[in-house]
Amino acid sequence: MKRSVARLLILDDQEDLARNLRWIAEDIGFEVQCVTSAKEFFEVVEGFAPTHVALDLVVPDMDGVEIMRRLSITDFNAALILTSGMGKRVLESARTTGAERGLQILGILPKPFSPIELRKLLSAAAPDQVADDTPTRAPSVDEVAQAIDAEAFTIVAQPKVDLRSGRVVGAEILGRWHSDMLGSVSPEVFVRIAEQNGIMSGLCTSTFTQALDWFSRSPLKADGGHLSLNLSTTCLSDVTLADRIEAACVARDVATQSLVLEITESVAMDRTADSFDTLTRLRLKGFRLSVDDFGTGYSSLIQLARLPLTELKIDRSFVMALSHSTDAHRIVDATIRLAQGMDLVSVAEGVEDPQSLADLRDMGCDLAQGFYLAKPMVPSALDAWFTQNQGISHDIQGLPGQGAPVDRTSGATLK
Repeated sequence: MKRSVARLLILDDQEDLARNLRWIAEDIGFEVQCVTSAKEFFEVVEGFAPTHVALDLVVPDMDGVEIMRRLSITDFNAALILTSGMGKRVLESARTTGAERGLQILGILPKPFSPIELRKLLSAAAPDQVADDTPTRAPSVDEVAQAIDAEAFTIVAQPKVDLRSGRVVGAEILGRWHSDMLGSVSPEVFVRIAEQNGIMSGLCTSTFTQALDWFSRSPLKADGGHLSLNLSTTCLSDVTLADRIEAACVARDVATQSLVLEITESVAMDRTADSFDTLTRLRLKGFRLSVDDFGTGYSSLIQLARLPLTELKIDRSFVMALSHSTDAHRIVDATIRLAQGMDLVSVAEGVEDPQSLADLRDMGCDLAQGFYLAKPMVPSALDAWFTQNQGISHDIQGLPGQGAPVDRTSGATLK
């Protein structure tokens, strides 16, 4: 894959600080521009096309939250580093605001911060890691539909590890699309287009077919592992969904109990008759159900208790903030204890460092996935990785209190 220079645009009215930021970024290999006002920022951002932006939340002519709101209604796709002297809590709130508007928040830096902290954030996306095939525009509905018909979508799989035993017990399937014309298109983009335009069923069918075809022959299945697949909002209104997925599993000799079907928290709270019927029928057929992105929605305990769930999946934004956010630590800990109280498996995604992994295990989390354990990979590569790494995953064996693998596979009892 070709690579291009990473470009950092700095918005900060403290010229000395901006200059220090520039020196650090240029030393890593970034091309850098600095501006001191929001007006100048918006004049520069389109022509400079930054891959990264260091955004001070407090500048004279416009605050950072308003800047993020304006960026979110454009095709802006650079990674944001938020800075402020207002304290970590304000930065955490701004991070949440930006993420909810669909912006990519790379990290936060409370002022004053050390050069080491900035270097660590930027080094994770040094120029030799920045692809030049980022789409210059969003695909049209017709382009997505044609790609579905042409079977242009592919899958990758990310391992899920049991934090008690260190064994690989499952994998989550993620969709990918590389267009010859557009380059690599983000799943968030093509899924949203498919959902909003009534073509999600074809995309789900393509993903499920590829995933089941691979899983049916994989060493993961032979070892008793499970497969996690995402269900879209629109799929749940299809009253034939449970029967069709069951038939696909039977045709490939895949036990329904070995599939975990993930729905987002907002979808889980959609209590329409068809959606609730579909979820209940899926559980009756043996499929396991997971609430993905837990903690980002507005569910109540009574709503959760009424759903036939087997798993809670903690949103990556909290997991990735474990090392620097007391609030994130409290939320993750409370979610794990909630899962334990409801006899659900707890899963943490977005594990990117050994300390977060150790913290999660100390809190009693059951399963984890993330770049520290393994990046998403094509299924054939996962087969080889699984065979090589089974049971020896990234120092989990060396953590204190090692016990037997989690065995809460039956999930909540239907009542």
